[in-house]
Amino acid sequence: MKINKILLLLFCAGFSSVFILSGCSMFSRPKKIAVKIPKKFKYAVKAENIPVKNDWWKNFRDKQLDILVDEAVKNNLNYLIAVKNIQVAETYVSQNESNLFPVVNFSFSATRNKLPGYETSIFSGNGSSGAPSTVIYNLNQAGLNASYELDVWNQVSNAVKQARVNAAVSKEDACVVKLTLISNVAQAYFQISALEKSADNLKKQYTAEKKILNLNVIQYKDGLIDAEPVEAAKTNLEILKTELNDSIKLQDITKNTLAYYLGKFPEKFKFNANPKTRDIKGYNDINYSKLIPPNIPSEILIQRPDVKEAEYNVLSYAYAKKESLANFFPVFSLTGNYGYASPGLNNFITDTNSVWNFGLDILAPIFNYKTNISIYKRSKLQYQQAVLNYRNAIINAFSETDSALAAYKRDYRILKSYKNNFNYSKKLFHIYKIQYKAGISSQITYLTYKLNMLNAEYNLINQNLLLQENVIGVYNALGMGLKNN
Repeated sequence: MKINKILLLLFCAGFSSVFILSGCSMFSRPKKIAVKIPKKFKYAVKAENIPVKNDWWKNFRDKQLDILVDEAVKNNLNYLIAVKNIQVAETYVSQNESNLFPVVNFSFSATRNKLPGYETSIFSGNGSSGAPSTVIYNLNQAGLNASYELDVWNQVSNAVKQARVNAAVSKEDACVVKLTLISNVAQAYFQISALEKSADNLKKQYTAEKKILNLNVIQYKDGLIDAEPVEAAKTNLEILKTELNDSIKLQDITKNTLAYYLGKFPEKFKFNANPKTRDIKGYNDINYSKLIPPNIPSEILIQRPDVKEAEYNVLSYAYAKKESLANFFPVFSLTGNYGYASPGLNNFITDTNSVWNFGLDILAPIFNYKTNISIYKRSKLQYQQAVLNYRNAIINAFSETDSALAAYKRDYRILKSYKNNFNYSKKLFHIYKIQYKAGISSQITYLTYKLNMLNAEYNLINQNLLLQENVIGVYNALGMGLKNN
C-alpha cells in the first residue's frame, strides 16, 4: 500500500510539474520570429521620383498586355486550382471548429424477439399446461445521447488556429502563383513582339546579303575579285537563314506557351503583337527609369507572398507542437444518454419507461507515452525546419531583388551603347545611300552599311527585350502586383 501511495504521489508531482511548465505554452500565442534584415539593398538604382503603379504591367501602357493579364488571371487553370485550394483549406477550419461543440445523436429501433417459455391454457386453447412453447414480444427503444470532450488543454482551439493559419498559407500560395503567372504572361508577350521584329529584321538582312552575293558572283566571273567574298556571302546567308528559322520556331513555341497561360488550346489561339511594340522607334521612346519604383524600402520584401507563406508555416507548426504537447495530459470526456423503452407504442413515452445515464471519462495517456513523445519530437523538428525555411525565404527575397536590380543597371548601360551604335550606323547608312544614288559609292558598299545598320537594330531589339525582362524581374522580386487589380 505504501509503495502504491508513493507511486501515486510521484505521478501527481510529475503531472503537476509538466502542467506548470507547459500549460502556459499551450494557451499562449506563438512568438513571432525576429529576423534582422538590411535597411538598404546592395544595388541602388537611380529612378525618377514618379509613383509606380502596383499593378505594374499597366506601367508599360500597352492595352493588349492589360487584356492578356486580365484574361490569364480569369482562366489560367493553375491559378484557379490554387484558389480552390484556399476553399479546401477553409473547410478544415469549420471541421475543427465543430470539435468545440458536443456530439448529439438520436436513435430509434423496434425489435421482435423470441424467448423460450411455457404454454398456458390461455394461449394453448386446449386447457393443458406446462408444455414447452415460445414467447414472442416486441421492444421499442428511442434514445438521445450526447458526448463532449472538454478542451481543458486547449488542444482543439489550437487545432482550429492551425487550420486558419493553413488557410492563410493557401492564400499566399495562390498569390505566388498569380505573381508568377502575370510575370510569365508579360515576358511571353514581349518575347513574341521582339521575335516578330527580329524576324522582320533578319528577312531584310537576308535580302541585302543575297544582293551582295549576286554582285560578288558577277565580279568574280568578270575576274575582278577572288572567291573569298563569294564564299563569305554564302556563309552569312546560311547563318541568317538559321537565325531566321530559330526566330520563327521560338515565336511558335512562345505563342503556344502564352496560350497555355491563358488556359486555351494552341489550336484555337491566334495572336499578333501590337504593331507599336514591334516598332524600333517605340523601343527608343521607352524611359526605363520611370518603370523602376523609386526609394524602395527593404521592408517591402516581408510582404512578398512566399515570405508570408513561410511565416504562416512557422505559425502552423507552432500550433501543431502545442497540439502534440496536449497528448501527454488526460482527456476529459462527458457522456450522457436519455431515452424510452417499451414493448408497446401506446405508452412509449411515459415516465416509467424512461432510462438515462451520464458519466465522466478520464483517459490517462500513460500507455501511449512512446507514441506521444515521437509525435512531439517530430513537431519540434518540423517547427525548427519551418523557422529555417522562413529565414531562407527572406534571404532569397533579398538575393533575387539585388540580382534583378544589378542586372537592370548593367543591361541599361549596355542598352545605351546599343542605342548609340544604332544611331551611328543609321547615320552612316543614310550618307552612303545618298552617295550610292549620286554614283559616288558602289552598291556593295551601300548594302554593307545597310547590313551594319540592320545588325545594330537587331542587337537593340534583343537588348530592349532583355531590359524589359529585367524590369519585370524587379517587380516580381518586390512582390508587386497583388493590390489594386
